[in-house]
Amino acid sequence: MKSEFQNCAECGTRVCLSEMRAHIRTCQKYIDKYGPLQELGETAARCVCPFCQKELDEDSLLDHCINHHRSERRPVFCPLCRLIPTENPSSFSGSLIRHLQVSHTQLYEDFLDFNIIEEALIRRVLDRSLLEYVSHSNTT
Repeated sequence: MKSEFQNCAECGTRVCLSEMRAHIRTCQKYIDKYGPLQELGETAARCVCPFCQKELDEDSLLDHCINHHRSERRPVFCPLCRLIPTENPSSFSGSLIRHLQVSHTQLYEDFLDFNIIEEALIRRVLDRSLLEYVSHSNTT
């Protein structure tokens, strides 16, 4: 990827593919059209503690519950499960702390190398683009 270049689709600047993400972070035409690029680590959702209704981000909910609600056993809805469209947000009467530890502490970054995945995706897009170009050239 470090030796392949492509023009930015928005501003036309020739950019090394391995630097494209850095470029579109500052490309004003890209930002005007799509908004600022959000990185994975910047997408922490906001939620409300089901015990005290304090607004927190998803990363601090577990710590907050451990520090302030360790002995709570009231049935509550998991505020993080409610944010996921495919999850069933029904209440449970077990420990919310245990549920958060088991269900919401696995981060994709712990298991995946996003740089490798990004390179593979770019390669796939380039390969498909070439195939479409060749097949289109053969039909005209």
